Amino acid sequence: MSDGRASGGFGIFTVDVEDWYHGLIRDPDRWAACEDRILGPTEHLLGLLRSTGNHGTFFVLGSIAKRHPELVRRIVEDGHEVGCHGYQHISLKRLDPAQFREDLERALAALREAGAQEVVSYRAPFFSLERKAGWALDILADCGIRIDSSVFPMRIGYYGSARARNHPHLAGRIWEYPVTLPSFGGLRLPLAGGFYCRFFPLSWTLAGIRYQLSRGAEPVFYIHPWELDPEHPRITVGRFLTYRHYLRLDRTEQVLRELLQRWRWRSLRECHAAREEGARREGWPGRGAAHAGR
Repeated sequence: MSDGRASGGFGIFTVDVEDWYHGLIRDPDRWAACEDRILGPTEHLLGLLRSTGNHGTFFVLGSIAKRHPELVRRIVEDGHEVGCHGYQHISLKRLDPAQFREDLERALAALREAGAQEVVSYRAPFFSLERKAGWALDILADCGIRIDSSVFPMRIGYYGSARARNHPHLAGRIWEYPVTLPSFGGLRLPLAGGFYCRFFPLSWTLAGIRYQLSRGAEPVFYIHPWELDPEHPRITVGRFLTYRHYLRLDRTEQVLRELLQRWRWRSLRECHAAREEGARREGWPGRGAAHAGR
């Protein structure tokens, strides 16, 4: 438990609260027939964070908040930030602006009704807020969102953008916190969580986070509750997606325990508040916080 705990660095811990089928089955009409397993692994993850004294941002689907308001209340009671992941788990590539606004407003209403009174952070399903979906930023701001973390700054498969900035920055009226990736010789490596922390050796994940912290950055780690549930149903949905989803689920908990014990983790909202406070202390005008951590 020495690395970041001794040096004082923080990472940003994020959770995409979606069930096992949301990323596998794209048709929402089929979801009702799928087994609901979100409670167990999410509560287990809350326990891991509680036992290590860490906090994070839980991007909760509105549909899950509607079905399990008690889960949202537990997240809030444990001192975590509740962010918005949309109502349905639908890529922005499949929504027009009017549909996106409707989905977002419906999700925010469900989260507030469940007990999350101040929702200021958002993450798009499938990291789908890319250049072509830039119109979504104004809608997010109109609905009270101040922080977005929907950008994966590397193109892999059906998501991500190789040209995206790899550091926090102001995008219109929204602060963008991309899933920052360690960069070696200009090459970005996807060691930020999810599938990648199961695919690469644990030593790679630890080295990537250590490298980011050593440069004064706050690495963004993300995980899904279903990755802590190796027994969830197995379906075949295409060779690559099946491989990506089910690979080495039994090692997720080991990875999480190492990360949570070695370093300190906090939410996006806490990180952003610290940046703004640092900017004020240094006397930077207005948008000065954009320069922190570059």
